[in-house]
Amino acid sequence: MPTKSYCLKYRMLKRIYESEIGKEVSDITWRRVLSTLRQKFDFKVEASNAEILVKRIGEFKRKYGTFSGRSEGFNERWKAFSHFYDIDKQFSGKGFLNALANYLQIDIKDVPRSTKYYWFNKAEINYKASKVYESKDLALVAFIACKWAINKRKEVEQIRTITLINH
Repeated sequence: MPTKSYCLKYRMLKRIYESEIGKEVSDITWRRVLSTLRQKFDFKVEASNAEILVKRIGEFKRKYGTFSGRSEGFNERWKAFSHFYDIDKQFSGKGFLNALANYLQIDIKDVPRSTKYYWFNKAEINYKASKVYESKDLALVAFIACKWAINKRKEVEQIRTITLINH
């Protein structure tokens, strides 16, 4: 049986989440959100950082829309997001792409120009190479770009497998 303090915190966290996403959610949706948080982040309702994580997830959901911790590659994508969100640094557009490429261990020259613009556009940020951005604002770009990097690695691995099988 949950304690009174647990129930109060549970409801408070739900209100924080709803406030961040800008709408009310059903109890089943809220339980699914909590389930994802527990699975992916070892989340506990009564933890001291619970409000921060729920607020960040809500903000992320509002900005990105189809947020689901159950999607393939989510952990790696979330680490990229957290890395840039937590470093509290400014980057030029070009400097960020270089830092991102370094973090994702990709060659930025292999990324089509339109793909770079797509990453920024999907995060609702206008890209300019010389413009200065806050790393917190670029964290969502990192999340989006990480999906591309994961898919690119899969393509390379499939090509290697096919090459090995054919030889």
